[in-house]
Amino acid sequence: MQIKYEYFFEDNRIESFDLNLNDSDLRLEPLPVNEKDSWIRLGFHQCEDCPLDKTTHKYCPVARNLLYVLMRFKDNFSYDEVLTRVTTGNRCVEKENSLQQGLSPLIGLIMATSGCPILDRFRPMVFTHLPFADENETIYRAVSAYLLAQYLREKAGKEADWKLEKFQDMYSRVEKINNSFFKRFRVIEGKDANVNALIILDIFAKLGSFSDSWLEFAEPLFSAFLDD
Repeated sequence: MQIKYEYFFEDNRIESFDLNLNDSDLRLEPLPVNEKDSWIRLGFHQCEDCPLDKTTHKYCPVARNLLYVLMRFKDNFSYDEVLTRVTTGNRCVEKENSLQQGLSPLIGLIMATSGCPILDRFRPMVFTHLPFADENETIYRAVSAYLLAQYLREKAGKEADWKLEKFQDMYSRVEKINNSFFKRFRVIEGKDANVNALIILDIFAKLGSFSDSWLEFAEPLFSAFLDD
């Protein structure tokens, strides 16, 4: 599976990223990077809940892949206008937006597919990668993927969380990860495009605490299942 992100700037500059994902599990093939940068080391502002050991993992797998992207935009402001084009095997999506809005889904995609044991739980959503998703679309996809995971857990003889009791906790851990990455990002000298793109992602991480009011929005969509 391949996903391509392209950014077209008003001064005719183009930045392009080809992401190759393993067909069986959607893991991202490592991106080329200069491993001399200290902030990609696992122990540099290591996430609070990180289960990886510094003695066996020299680098944070997410930071290592993100560096390839971040260095290309370190001298850009978040409000720089771009045309963002995202191409997958089945479709091509384009949107004129600020760089922070166009960069945010790429950062999220890399974070979910780089091999972080915590963020791996979001990797199945990459199968239906939806750049520029709004709040309702994001919750819909996240809850759907989570419930499918519970079905597979039950089928495998494991305990399933059909009441979404652990769903919020999953997103709370993402907020902690984002806080650690804010510290990593700020080490990169330059302007604010990268940090503000992560802020947008962090806003979506807070959607894990969605309320019953969202379920009231969703119920009419499933009336065919509720009326019989």
